[in-house]
Amino acid sequence: MRLIPSTPLSCLGTAVAAVVIGGVVLVGCDVVDLDLDLSLSSGDGADAPDEEASASPSPDAEDEEEQDASSYGLPESCEAASAAQIVGDLAPGPVLSEESGPIDGFEDAEQLSCTFSEGGTEPGTPSFTIVFTSGADPSASPDLVQVPGAEAEMNWEVDVDVDVDTYHTEESDDLGGDLEYVGTVDGSSRHLYLELPGDFYVTAIAYFDDVERGDLERVVFQAAGQIRN
Repeated sequence: MRLIPSTPLSCLGTAVAAVVIGGVVLVGCDVVDLDLDLSLSSGDGADAPDEEASASPSPDAEDEEEQDASSYGLPESCEAASAAQIVGDLAPGPVLSEESGPIDGFEDAEQLSCTFSEGGTEPGTPSFTIVFTSGADPSASPDLVQVPGAEAEMNWEVDVDVDVDTYHTEESDDLGGDLEYVGTVDGSSRHLYLELPGDFYVTAIAYFDDVERGDLERVVFQAAGQIRN
């Protein structure tokens, strides 16, 4: 489902990952996920035909996959997604910048971005963003996620150390999703990506503001609930 290999279940210590902060490229670590089949068969050869037959997807399983794929839909607007209510006190200001539309370079991919701030555009301005993405993985291509109104001075290409963690919680399992956290060591940027069935993603991003990971989790879970059909 990802456009590039995902990060390991836990990057130990301080990793280096690829992130763009308002156009700033953060370069980092990636590994290839391995999907190993460790199932063991038992019994004599007479059971082999049944085992081979069971390997084929059943109609019920196919129906379940189709249902998962249609469980989420891209909201029409930040208001329709209840972005202001979800972000709440985490918003550093009352000004909402909304951007939506197709994503350049990704066929059939669309994105809705809702950014809250005090309205400033100078580098270092605190902001909080919720991004809804369909058809492209923003954690694999971080430049898909940009803060509207970022100044040209932010488009410097630099290497920045970040911590990366891919993990699950009970809430993400209930939604059928995966979580990936990417945060700069200096705390200037915190990204939390929630991958959902059907090639949908919800991202919470805090720039230049001290936001706990638990708050980011709350935001992406509530936002996912808003786009669930």
